Amino acid sequence: MNDIHVSGLACFPEERWREAILHYLFGVWADKQDVTYRPKINFGDITLRLDPSGGEYFAYGHAEVPQNVPPLGPDDLVETSGRQADVEVALIRFVKNNRIKQLRLCVVCDQKVNRAQLVLWKKARRGEYGYAGIGLPYTWGTRGPVWTREEYERSF
Repeated sequence: MNDIHVSGLACFPEERWREAILHYLFGVWADKQDVTYRPKINFGDITLRLDPSGGEYFAYGHAEVPQNVPPLGPDDLVETSGRQADVEVALIRFVKNNRIKQLRLCVVCDQKVNRAQLVLWKKARRGEYGYAGIGLPYTWGTRGPVWTREEYERSF
């Protein structure tokens, strides 16, 4: 399922993915409590979360990496910084610019992995999008990234 959840409160179906991202961004920029109390956006099983204290984004999730992640095109966008302003500008450009078919957000996880990627792409049918997490931790706990399902299950 490609539904998008914003801050755990608002849910958008796949065909409204642009609206979901805009809802999230405008909520953060306007400091709306329903978004900023838990600043994250979930693309299926993958979460992009803002650490407001550090002004950095990180991502995690346990979705299978699909085999059909498209190659980068000449107009596609790769953001190598996890800084809040950089990620949010990249997201708004991806939503608003129809020439950009794919966005790769390279977010820093920790010393185990230099870069992990959240990949979003526009599919041929308008209203459909794809997502993938490449090298992302399985989840994020109070002590930071948890890399495997086994590691996660042992923590209980």
